Amino acid sequence: MTPPADFAVEVSKDGDSVVVTVSGDVDYTHYTELEAAIDHEIARAGGPVDLVVDLADVPYCDSCGMRVLLGTAQRVAADGGHFALRGVQGQPSRALKLTGLDRVLGT
Repeated sequence: MTPPADFAVEVSKDGDSVVVTVSGDVDYTHYTELEAAIDHEIARAGGPVDLVVDLADVPYCDSCGMRVLLGTAQRVAADGGHFALRGVQGQPSRALKLTGLDRVLGT
């Protein structure tokens, strides 16, 4: 199954931070794209990385997406880096609060 074109992951730099900007639904059809982009950036850093995931343009995030975010936060912290979410709103914000991941991920 090919994901719709309305999902995108862009990577940029903001000072020393790597910013992964996501647009579209982060669900079971798209989470692997997000995971691959994040994995690539962590590997490229070759050590501790300051990683910001911008979800301002994400209207929906299911458990697959939340698993990617939690796994990324744990991996970055284990490597001595810093993980942050930015722009969380709407359904993703409610889902993170409902599961308690807002406290774990610092939203």
